[in-house]
Amino acid sequence: MLKVIDDEYAIRKYRRQFVKSFKPFIDEKIPVTLGHPGGTVKGKISWSESLGIWMFHEKISESRFWHAFGIGRPSGASPIPITCEINFPIRGIDRRIGGALAADRDGRVFVIHRGILGGGKKGVGKSLFADHYRGVWAMMGDGLLETPVALIGVLNSPLFVRQVTQFIHKIDVIKNSFSSRSSQLEMTFEELSFREDQIGKSHIRPIINPGFACDHGLIIKDLHDILILRGFKAANDPERDLFIANKKGEITTVFQVLPDASENSIQQGMAHLLLANADLPEWPRLILIVPETMDKTLETKLGKLGIRVLVYEWQKDKAAFPHLPALLY
Repeated sequence: MLKVIDDEYAIRKYRRQFVKSFKPFIDEKIPVTLGHPGGTVKGKISWSESLGIWMFHEKISESRFWHAFGIGRPSGASPIPITCEINFPIRGIDRRIGGALAADRDGRVFVIHRGILGGGKKGVGKSLFADHYRGVWAMMGDGLLETPVALIGVLNSPLFVRQVTQFIHKIDVIKNSFSSRSSQLEMTFEELSFREDQIGKSHIRPIINPGFACDHGLIIKDLHDILILRGFKAANDPERDLFIANKKGEITTVFQVLPDASENSIQQGMAHLLLANADLPEWPRLILIVPETMDKTLETKLGKLGIRVLVYEWQKDKAAFPHLPALLY
């Protein structure tokens, strides 16, 4: 189980690392007026063209470390809205603050969120987050309590900034559009879509590898982008990490990303692929995505069930799939 970090020195140290991690991505500083329920604040936000987000940070004396994020390059003409805040207490535990830092038994430091959403819109709050956020959930030792929290990312990971960026985009979708939608199977080809806010779980489940869990959504996003560039219609839904549909809207290929190539992980992934797609009118191509080559005997058995294996690798901070064309053409 994760344990919240409440030591003042440690919070200051990791907070500096949190802010510093974004610096290589910043293109310019833009003077703006930030709008929030309590009024407005003038300051300079840090804009990243490659990430498509901006960040504003400062220390609120004896209150919190304030980190505000938004999407899109601000014009500076009027108060700009804040998409989400990932704030940390100055010291100790403050459950009124949305963000916090936590560590696991291996010493990895995670940035977490308690689900406290602001913005002043009616209906936007902790219950909205709990009902609609899909991502990586874990239990955290929170002083004398155990609290369910969302894991945003691993602070020391080279993928950390991308993990935070994906979280911000998910919150943007949740805050602006959370109406129910039809099942993906009932949509037309034109209506099928890839939604980052649908990546992950909607409730607590045991997490064996929380570090991988934080990378999971990035792997799916990178594969989606590659498929789109190759001319495929790629989408996702609550049952499938990612799938390809034909022009009739029929699912033809389904992908599932696994944390490793162990026999236990493969068996769980295989079972999910078979059960989740059993009701489709036509049996699709099923592909398990793993970070390493698996045992050949096991791979042969999967092939007899119609399940193929695709190995991915990291190229800088992007997931690559060298053998993908051989499975699709």
